[in-house]
Amino acid sequence: MVLTEKYLKTYLKNHRISMSDSLKEDLLNDYGSSVVDDQGRLREYTEQDICEQIRKIVLK
Repeated sequence: MVLTEKYLKTYLKNHRISMSDSLKEDLLNDYGSSVVDDQGRLREYTEQDICEQIRKIVLK
């Protein structure tokens, strides 16, 4: 799964979370595309990975 702007808006609305536009852009840049690991394999984040990262950022 990759983070989309639509998914992020829905997630924030459902959890009643607000954050700055720059923080949203950072999340989209970090989790909005697949990642190539050290061995050259394409890796996508799971929905749980993305939700945990959003939760950690909100708690800061």
